[in-house]
Amino acid sequence: YRMHRAIMDYPSRVLYEGRLEADAAVAAHLLRDLPGIAGSEVAQTPLRFIDTAGCGFDEETEPEGESKANAGEADLAARMVEELAALGLPAGAIGVITPYSAQVRALRDRLAALGPDLEVDTVDGFQGREKEALVISLVRSNDRGEVGFLSDVRRMNVAITRARRHLTVIGDSATVARDPFIAGFIAHCESQGAYRSAWEFR
Repeated sequence: YRMHRAIMDYPSRVLYEGRLEADAAVAAHLLRDLPGIAGSEVAQTPLRFIDTAGCGFDEETEPEGESKANAGEADLAARMVEELAALGLPAGAIGVITPYSAQVRALRDRLAALGPDLEVDTVDGFQGREKEALVISLVRSNDRGEVGFLSDVRRMNVAITRARRHLTVIGDSATVARDPFIAGFIAHCESQGAYRSAWEFR
């Protein structure tokens, strides 16, 4: 009773043996179906993976701790949130998820102008919640292929299943696709015509 079919299909197939079914009331619902939403490509798109591979968006470890941030990816994620807000979607209907607290802080700073109703939080902070539109910043981008928290399939499942009508996931496929679950998700997006390169948004 939450997700568009295109968002639900991958976790259903991989984690629930295909047993999840989208109710007819939500299976095809999109942002454009909400009152007051301007028509645009994103309003008609339930799912997209934006690949930052080759863009030079490298992760950094914060000096005073072990948390990771990715400034280039934070800027791109913020622009995707601003695009959603420009459709007429209220800030309270949009969520931003990232697995690292340093990236949460960077995104909150970058998106402060949208006000307190916009929720930017870690995966655990969104447990049990849902939003009409969701942007996920995966952060990890390194030459070692280290994915850290992203290898926790349970957490990744929670993250991608919070969205009702639209899900944008941003990540560096050269790094994050080292994880089998994420590699499968990217392949699912490709099969849905939902794969985009970050170069398109520069």
